[in-house]
Amino acid sequence: MVIDMAIDDARAVIAALAEPETLLVFGVLAVRTSRLRVSVSERSRSTPYVTPFGLMRETSLSREVVEAAAARLNRAGLLEVLVDDEGGYESWRISEAALAAATTASVGVFSPLRRA
Repeated sequence: MVIDMAIDDARAVIAALAEPETLLVFGVLAVRTSRLRVSVSERSRSTPYVTPFGLMRETSLSREVVEAAAARLNRAGLLEVLVDDEGGYESWRISEAALAAATTASVGVFSPLRRA
């Protein structure tokens, strides 16, 4: 059932974001990859990915903590992952599709304004 799947997805997102380090990493990724800060002429370009090194610099977290947080976010379906085969590390950005689906589900299924 669609509602059960939406609730399970919402629980996975909430569980991932309940970890303080994961929430911090998510917040930095959201700010760094937001298209709201980009000028209209640059919005046609793709959204950038953030490396673990950029997250380490901005959060003061270790690489292990950053990668564990990213893994939790990825399992919750909140990240898009780009693998650098040469460097051997991943880069991440927030999945716009996941956020759009979560927004749709929260408005459509969980909204207190929704009438039966």
